[in-house]
Amino acid sequence: MGKSKMTVLDVKAAVASLRTQLLGSRVANVYDLDPKTYLIKTAKAGTKTLVLLESGIRFHSTAFMRDKSNTPSGFSLKLRKHIRTKRVEEVRQLGVDRVVAFTFGAADEAVHLILELFAGGNIILVDHTCTILALLRTHTDESTGAKTAVREIYPMEGAENRKISPELLLTAIKNGAQNEKASIKDTLSRELDYGPALVEHALVGAGIDQKRKAASLDASEQAEEFQKLLQNFSEVDAMIDSLSAEGKVVPGFIVRKNDQPDSVYDDFGPVPLRQFEGRAVESFESFDKAMDAYFTVAEDKKLEQQKQQQQKAVVSKVERVRKAHEEQVRALEEEQEQNFLRARLIEHNLADVDNAILVVNSLLADGTDWNTLKKLVKEEARKGNPIASLIHSLKLATNQVTLLLTFGLDYMEEDEQTLPVTAVDVDLGVNAYNNAQGYYQYKKKVALKADKTLAASEKALKGASRKAKEELKKVDTKASIQQIRKTHWFEKFIWFISSENFLVLCGRDAQQNEQLVKRYLNKGDIYLHADIHGAAAHVIKNHTADAVPPLTLAQAGLSCVCRSAAWDAKMVTSAYWVHPEQVSKSAPTGEYLSTGSFMIRGKKNFLPPNPLVMGFGLLFKVDESCLAHHVGERRIRGQGEKESEAGSVRGSVVGTEEGQLSGGEEMEEIEEEEGEAG
Repeated sequence: MGKSKMTVLDVKAAVASLRTQLLGSRVANVYDLDPKTYLIKTAKAGTKTLVLLESGIRFHSTAFMRDKSNTPSGFSLKLRKHIRTKRVEEVRQLGVDRVVAFTFGAADEAVHLILELFAGGNIILVDHTCTILALLRTHTDESTGAKTAVREIYPMEGAENRKISPELLLTAIKNGAQNEKASIKDTLSRELDYGPALVEHALVGAGIDQKRKAASLDASEQAEEFQKLLQNFSEVDAMIDSLSAEGKVVPGFIVRKNDQPDSVYDDFGPVPLRQFEGRAVESFESFDKAMDAYFTVAEDKKLEQQKQQQQKAVVSKVERVRKAHEEQVRALEEEQEQNFLRARLIEHNLADVDNAILVVNSLLADGTDWNTLKKLVKEEARKGNPIASLIHSLKLATNQVTLLLTFGLDYMEEDEQTLPVTAVDVDLGVNAYNNAQGYYQYKKKVALKADKTLAASEKALKGASRKAKEELKKVDTKASIQQIRKTHWFEKFIWFISSENFLVLCGRDAQQNEQLVKRYLNKGDIYLHADIHGAAAHVIKNHTADAVPPLTLAQAGLSCVCRSAAWDAKMVTSAYWVHPEQVSKSAPTGEYLSTGSFMIRGKKNFLPPNPLVMGFGLLFKVDESCLAHHVGERRIRGQGEKESEAGSVRGSVVGTEEGQLSGGEEMEEIEEEEGEAG
């Protein structure tokens, strides 16, 4: 991905987009996603907005849910203490700097959250006097010596925007011309306040090569190139001013790497710049949404790369265990072969080995000094003594002697004749035969150890593989970035959709029963209850012009009875239903109705008793292209085929508009009658 930080133009557009969403809302909570990224949750008139702030990189609202830290950081707790429950009063850019200030609360209670998007970035919390209360990192400006730390004063006035003028452009070109190697793009980016992207936009409009040297440009007001460049920078100023219009929705654009519509994202902005002409461009209704889409794709790729690295690390861990055990077994097998070879060599040279042992023991018995003995052996070997020639070294400290043994040319294959002789350690305390038997015994011990090691290796590998599978499952189940599903108004209640596509609501407590009847029971709906302790009020929302059909009434009545004391008592009873105008909150004289209780006037329509059976269902949103495959699945029983199909399609559309189907995700805690899963 190309662009990784916001420009001055992006900051101005993002501020304009966020103002329409945030002003007047209250902060519900603050979360930290990582040490540099924070999520502010706000709410206004039932609409919740998540604002993502990443130090030095970006800020925008997001429609995607990300993993939060299990334990909030100290900085996050500090933000919660000072800004939670406060109203967002202002969102503004400080001058033309890449600095944004969010104001929460008013007057002496006001605090400002400042996001710096330049250099290493920073997030700073200051009070109404601009005294720093908390910040991500403390630093000192090398050029001015100003210190940014707790209890210091933060300068809230930003640099003024210098609009283009002939004098300003002329000065910029002349300053750049002093360096013969400086390009015109680098010069104007450094001298003016527009940034590289807008400078390149103006250069392309003026027909000037961005790599051209600044010294080669005619620095006079009458020059044609100068006038074209001045005109294009004036257009850039007008473009920037248009983003500041109050209440205007700033559109967003994402530019892809090339002209292919499926190529990777490369840039984003509130206006399509000239240097990106010919590339595929994706448009968004707001710049905020464009930024959210751009950075979400980048985050998703980063998470996928991390996931692949974790998977490789888990697999490589198993491979390391396997290789370690294989090398251990291989070493034991080689040791067996070496011991077997030494035993055979001793057996093949029994007489020579015995003679060597006898000679060394005789000299030692005569009291020969060890150093003298070593010199004597070397001297005899130079003289051609066959026994002395066999002795490679003396290990008298361990009562051993190392002999150089071979099978002899007559007993060796042609390719083996060039191999070096084998050094064999011989114990001076026993004869040659016993030395050979000792090597055979040691070979058996090594073989037994190899078998045990092999068995343990298989067990260890199984354990490592099992652990690796568990770790891979954890890696796979780690939540990445998921789009936030819209929560519909009825999800705060217990609810289900009947077999005939009617939404049935039930209060979770007395307060919700009160709210359900007072706010959501409308003309044409049905109110259900049961004359038994614990029964909850039910409301059937009727989206048709006809009466609610009997099957839906029976299912809602069954739900009403099941949510009462009848469930625990296993008692079969029946519910009743009435019309909305029969439900009243006014009690008879001398009586009092508690919260969640209502007076029913007129006839109660009792439903037939049914077995107490409840079920669990999952609902999925059906794509519009697939609606034709589901025509008639939830039609009202007893209607004609043509009428039922029309009603089913109408019900599906109404259900989607009412939010009866979830946004492409599984619903949680949906309770339904058995056999009526959505």
